[in-house]
Amino acid sequence: MLLRITTELRKQSVSVCLIVGFLVLPIAVRAQGTATKSAAVDDSNARPPVTKADLEIVTRARAILDSPAKWNRADNRECPARAKTFSLYCAFEMATIEVGGKAEHRGAALQEARFVIDEIAADRNYEHRLMGYNNDPNTTFHDIQEVFSIVERLITLRLKTGSAGGDAAKVQSAGAPATPQAKSPLTKADIEIVKRARQILDSPAKWNHSRSQDCPADAKTFNLFCALAKAATEVNGFFDEVGPALRETRHAIDETAPNAKTYQARLVDYNNDPTTTLADIQKLLQLVEQRLTKQLAESVRK
Repeated sequence: MLLRITTELRKQSVSVCLIVGFLVLPIAVRAQGTATKSAAVDDSNARPPVTKADLEIVTRARAILDSPAKWNRADNRECPARAKTFSLYCAFEMATIEVGGKAEHRGAALQEARFVIDEIAADRNYEHRLMGYNNDPNTTFHDIQEVFSIVERLITLRLKTGSAGGDAAKVQSAGAPATPQAKSPLTKADIEIVKRARQILDSPAKWNHSRSQDCPADAKTFNLFCALAKAATEVNGFFDEVGPALRETRHAIDETAPNAKTYQARLVDYNNDPTTTLADIQKLLQLVEQRLTKQLAESVRK
């Protein structure tokens, strides 16, 4: 019986038909040369240190894929140099080449994007996270833009807090999950975060309509994103942008906001939507609190 084994590293795909089972496999691996590694060595969960260049890569990738007309929804992880449309993976690859001079399949920017997808699509079990999320019929262009936004903020946070290295414990103290491959577990603290956010936004005088994800520590007014960020910091001591509280808030916006499909970053765009009132935000947070409470109770009964 013929066995086909495909080893893919960076953007190269090598398909070898084997006649004598695994006896030929070492030859196929060696044939790729010293510039690549075998799939057995390639660590899909590696978390390299981040640098300012990684931040530039994310910014450039967002610029490359800045309109639905440029989005390639049928990604195969092959990225032609003269392409006119780009998948999420290829936007990151092209940006990496432009900024760093060469492709980095496991570069920090791409890895952070993979970890973000692990969080926001934890139940989808993609074989290749960037390609799978890009090609998923449930993924919108605005979802793609939000991946860029979250990755950009996570890298910025790691750089600012000195957790640029790959130490997972340091990353957690900065606000990112300690195990980015796993979905953050729901706890009572997440319910407290939503309650606290409601208190922070309990009057029109405290509501900020700015479309921004910059949240100064001394701020007197807050948009929805910054209210949740402040609440998370007060409750947990750090801000997890893809934690259960924010994740469920984004889901609630998707399901209840009439204009959700037009949002690039759901929390700030919902906050600034001309049709959104402070009462709507309070109602949204109340719904999220109820959902998290129910989910936590169900998890305890299991």
